[in-house]
Amino acid sequence: MKKGIHPEYYEINVTMTDGNTVKMYSSVNKDMVLSTDNLNHSAWTGQRNNAGEKGQRATKFKSKFAGFKF
Repeated sequence: MKKGIHPEYYEINVTMTDGNTVKMYSSVNKDMVLSTDNLNHSAWTGQRNNAGEKGQRATKFKSKFAGFKF
């Protein structure tokens, strides 16, 4: 690696949403508190916010573009 062009790395504490802390390295010397992580984000939990709209999006699309030939 070339000398003098890389930032300094610091050991920081990252606090997860459940209160657990994890030590990580960052170029920003500041501890972080997460508001979203793998414990509550829908990408990891499998829960969707728009679950009540099942099938409505396709119906809305078909009615909006009913006159076009695809």
